[in-house]
Amino acid sequence: MISRRTRIGVGAAVLVVGLGGGLLGYRWATADDFADAKAQAAFCRTAEPLDLQTVNDLGLHDKHHILEDLSEQAPDGVHDDFATLLDWYDHFDPQDENDARAASFAVGEFIERSCDAINIGGVRAADG
Repeated sequence: MISRRTRIGVGAAVLVVGLGGGLLGYRWATADDFADAKAQAAFCRTAEPLDLQTVNDLGLHDKHHILEDLSEQAPDGVHDDFATLLDWYDHFDPQDENDARAASFAVGEFIERSCDAINIGGVRAADG
């Protein structure tokens, strides 16, 4: 049985690696898929605490709630990635780690592409 401390540590590592790695790249939704500029601005305000300069001040529980809020505000094309990542937080299963990591990469890159002022750390959101 995996201890709670190990589970939290692994979950935090997946978020940090995923948000910091940017290896797989975001494929489906783009910043243009927000309903309007107001919706995108609200999304970015919610994502601000995930910026490289402040993310280390957050606990895993706080990050989870931010991701839940972002999932509700995100365009449809990225909801599956958020759902996969949030499921990882809620129901840790080592067999799902690769899917969670891929979703985390996609979510991190989407946030960085959508929110110019946010640096997810290590994510290289290349143009086009």
